Amino acid sequence: MSLFEYRAYSKHPAIKKQAEVLVNLMLSERSRKPSANKRNKLTKWMKTAIAGLYLIGGYQRGDVQIPTGRNLYQGNTRRSAMYRSELLDCFLWLRSNGYIEMTKPAHQDKNAKWTPAAYRLTKKWFDVACNFSPYTERQNQILQSITRNPAAPLIELRKDGKRMRLNHHPEKWRWLKRIKTYNERLEKHQFKLNGEVLPPVLFSLTRIFNDGSFNRGGRYYSTFQGFKSQLRLFITIDNEPVIEVDYKGLHPSLLYQRAGLQEPTQEAYTIDGYPRKLVKKAFNILINRKKPAPATGSLIFYLNKNKQQYVDEKHPIAPIIDKEYCIALEKAIRDHHKSIEHFFCTGIGLELQNHDSLLCSHIFDYFLFKTDSIVLAVHDSFIVKQSDIPHLAEAIRYAEVTVAKELNTTYREPDLETETVTQIDNFDQLMSSSFGSSLDINYIPESLISELLDNVNQELELAEDVLSFADADADAVIDAEEPLN
Repeated sequence: MSLFEYRAYSKHPAIKKQAEVLVNLMLSERSRKPSANKRNKLTKWMKTAIAGLYLIGGYQRGDVQIPTGRNLYQGNTRRSAMYRSELLDCFLWLRSNGYIEMTKPAHQDKNAKWTPAAYRLTKKWFDVACNFSPYTERQNQILQSITRNPAAPLIELRKDGKRMRLNHHPEKWRWLKRIKTYNERLEKHQFKLNGEVLPPVLFSLTRIFNDGSFNRGGRYYSTFQGFKSQLRLFITIDNEPVIEVDYKGLHPSLLYQRAGLQEPTQEAYTIDGYPRKLVKKAFNILINRKKPAPATGSLIFYLNKNKQQYVDEKHPIAPIIDKEYCIALEKAIRDHHKSIEHFFCTGIGLELQNHDSLLCSHIFDYFLFKTDSIVLAVHDSFIVKQSDIPHLAEAIRYAEVTVAKELNTTYREPDLETETVTQIDNFDQLMSSSFGSSLDINYIPESLISELLDNVNQELELAEDVLSFADADADAVIDAEEPLN
């Protein structure tokens, strides 16, 4: 189940007309005639409500969570610029008039965290929607038209989980132009998953800096990042299969570069006796933690959040992550990376995120100015249609050279790996001529393909709010728990 997509917006005539009709009905129930300005605002935010709700009938195929606490939509407690009182008025009216119905009330989980109420579209909604979008072709056009809301901020600066005013920075205009141009480029391409249209808003970017500094964090976020990694490989761009190219152990590699050391030949996150994903998570905890070592409490707290993700072929049972386990794990990671362990528990993780955001920025620039195509990014992982393999290879080299000059460091040959499902006819030739023979290629087996496709709709419903991804990445404040005795 996902959170309502607050950044959704559409200029499609059908959505515009539907918004006008619904706002007229809403205002007809009021005894006091609203001003023209108020009517325009309600119509604008009704478009957001309709565009977001169309996603339920489109790619999400399920219920959606909609917070309706008024304090989230006004005053100092407003969650973001997209939480507008007019939008809340639209939600409440749609609910009270039977266009959406609650399927699960708001509730607190075992950690006392509030989960918003869940809603689904009713027959009344579909009856009205069919008046404006009666055919499948038209419905696909509407989904294709759902883009980023112009009111959604392109850049955010945060500190301690709170948004701050954007300070002056000489490069800010360039950052804004890059993201705006990228989001506009998305509208020129068609994205599908299992043959169904995905709206451009899912891929639109927000750049988020952390710790109140433009030198920390700065990664790009999109709702698309909530898709599981192997599910992303089933996306097509302009009806062409994709390939995902990923940096291997980027942050450990950057730390060795900072220390002026040759990167070791052993894999950064492979340690005997421990699942690789668990080692990677623990490594990130160690570089993000700001308090002095040991990091036992942080490891116990964060590694226990979702233990099932660490189950793999070599480790079919989730480990018991207790004090003894975490002490041994931290020692194993420190022994594995002895020459860079002085970086652990210093909070350097957000500086490394800033580095990978610079690489990402220049890869975007290459595609925006050297091609007519598009690249999708998940931090240090890049997805392109397979005919763009040569462009991606060149873009990565360009980014590495440019960032090395900007940071006054030596050029670092990127260590890459890749995954794909379906290959175009000249795939091997493109890979060989673009990346050489050293790039590891992982082909998804057919048995796993059918299993993943069976769960497509279920997985899509799990895509979460883009803002929560940034909060998770910025858990450099991994010091909430009390030290263990």
